[in-house]
Amino acid sequence: MSRYTRWSAFREAGLWLAAIPVLLPLYFVVATALKPADEGGGHYFKPPTNPTLENISDAWSEAGSGTVSFAGALFNSLFTTAVVVALLIVIAAPAGYAIARRGSRLAGAVFGMFALGLILPFQLGIIPLYAFMVEAELAGTREGLILVYLGMLLPLSIFLYTGFFRALPPDYEEAARVDGASSVRIFAQVVFPLVRPITGVVAILCGLLVWNDFFVSLVFVGGTDKETLPVAVYSFVGRFSAQWPLIFASALIAMLPVMVFYFFMQRTVMRGFTSTLRG
Repeated sequence: MSRYTRWSAFREAGLWLAAIPVLLPLYFVVATALKPADEGGGHYFKPPTNPTLENISDAWSEAGSGTVSFAGALFNSLFTTAVVVALLIVIAAPAGYAIARRGSRLAGAVFGMFALGLILPFQLGIIPLYAFMVEAELAGTREGLILVYLGMLLPLSIFLYTGFFRALPPDYEEAARVDGASSVRIFAQVVFPLVRPITGVVAILCGLLVWNDFFVSLVFVGGTDKETLPVAVYSFVGRFSAQWPLIFASALIAMLPVMVFYFFMQRTVMRGFTSTLRG
């Protein structure tokens, strides 16, 4: 039976101190979301004297630019994030496996190209990309937005999968190949289940990037019925004022799907982060 020593108390205090930068913004969001309109203009860290849930219902009914409701924007964010994450896993996992298992110069050059995609800022190509999307009649469509996010996040996903596959011993693959299994069957039934931790990491990281993104959604689907949640929340920001209680009530609603997803995936994600750091 472990004893609670001074060192244990010191470590616990250190953990609480490290948690303050995370808990303080969360408190700020919840406190502001529960404040009535007459309390939302000042003393932001002061707890609400008369907490109310009206901000949440008002945010649900009033958010949007006129072309999409809050519920529609929530559906757009959920659908876009789910499709992008699924396509990233389907494309990046076999691509990373092929790069990791082939020791040729071509594989190294392809990996370097994807690594270069992590370094170059996406904003450098936003104007020609938008012009191309307009010419291809994909601007303002959900399909075009999904393609843009795929292009943005494929380098990161392939980089993570390649590093994990390189640290994975090939013994199980060789045993399955001796038994006569094809390459596709080896990857689907032997290799891919072993990389579940890094799949969780890719799903969380890329899902958060898509879910929280404002700039790309504003450029490519702004003003249409395909707007995502961050753009819909921006409707509460006016030229001369901002409705902060409604903004933070909308942010509180937007946090819930992410928190639920992480609650069910946290064990897989933590294993993936640990394995990535060790690798």
